[in-house]
Amino acid sequence: MTQDDDTITLKDAASHFGYTVSTLRAEAGRGRLTIYKIGKRLYTTPADIREMVSKCRVDQKGRDFTLIQGEERGSSATERALSARAALRATLSAPANCSGDTSPANMSRNRAQRR
Repeated sequence: MTQDDDTITLKDAASHFGYTVSTLRAEAGRGRLTIYKIGKRLYTTPADIREMVSKCRVDQKGRDFTLIQGEERGSSATERALSARAALRATLSAPANCSGDTSPANMSRNRAQRR
């Protein structure tokens, strides 16, 4: 049996640890596995495989529940945010009130200039 720091080919590492060679190459490309190129062959160590496994570990998520003390029950913050967005959309979609050039005095001057 090999020591943790002894180099082994990717093919041997894949068969020993239950991976495919392409998986080990992909993990090396992602920076999770250290590989060594000696001559034309690629090598790694059992210690590097174990380190890769620890880097690939997925932590369990915590629950998505937060209780805020003193928060009023019923109307949620989501409903308030949606209401604020609806108000903003209504404001933005309303026509702008810029009637500088459409007053009766300006209109009569514009007609006189066109004639």
